Amino acid sequence: MNELTEKIVFIENDKIVTNSKQVAESFGKQHKDVLENIDNLMAENSAVKMFKETSYESRGRKFRMYLMNRDRFSLLAMGFTGKHALEFKLKYIEAFNQLEQFYNSPDMIIKRAMELQAQKIIKLETENKELKPKALFADSVSTSKTSILVGDMAKIIKSNGIDMGANRFFTWLRDNGYLIKRKGSDWNMPTQNSMNLDLFEIKETIINKPDGHVQISKTPKITGKGQIYFINKFLGA
Repeated sequence: MNELTEKIVFIENDKIVTNSKQVAESFGKQHKDVLENIDNLMAENSAVKMFKETSYESRGRKFRMYLMNRDRFSLLAMGFTGKHALEFKLKYIEAFNQLEQFYNSPDMIIKRAMELQAQKIIKLETENKELKPKALFADSVSTSKTSILVGDMAKIIKSNGIDMGANRFFTWLRDNGYLIKRKGSDWNMPTQNSMNLDLFEIKETIINKPDGHVQISKTPKITGKGQIYFINKFLGA
């Protein structure tokens, strides 16, 4: 990650986000105008709930601010124009992509799992409670809200001694009824049974095309519960 990425996007409550104040600064706008844009977006469409209202403190006073993920940033920034608007739109999308790739890498997932487990051990020792043995990865992920790509799950399985790659894992998921096998727009999307078991979630990404129209890309991601499920499937935990 570079310095720009770390400045304009960040991780809060296990989510990769930016905020309205940072967006206003980057695009050379008044923060009150960006807040008004977001208010109008939510007023026009009650389904737009991914702008999370929060606040920041300055000179002893609290002021309104919104947090937003990559998709909601894209929705907001569609209306921004000006000499450098396109340049900053691309920089933000790149920053989101870089931080997501870094944060959801197998090494970082395992690192967060180990850190969470260490915190649990310290808490239990302080309370003089006996720590019951559990699988480190499964125990940590069970309380995590982080979902990962199918390819990253394949890397974790492979790091545990199972010969598995992304393509082979996709094939296994289709053959075993976890992903839709028939060719078409729903190919490689989770089956209804997989969704009922809470093994997957579907990430929707807004893509702004050069001709002005908006395309929504759908990507299956494995939930924390799904990660435990497939680890147990392959390792017999």
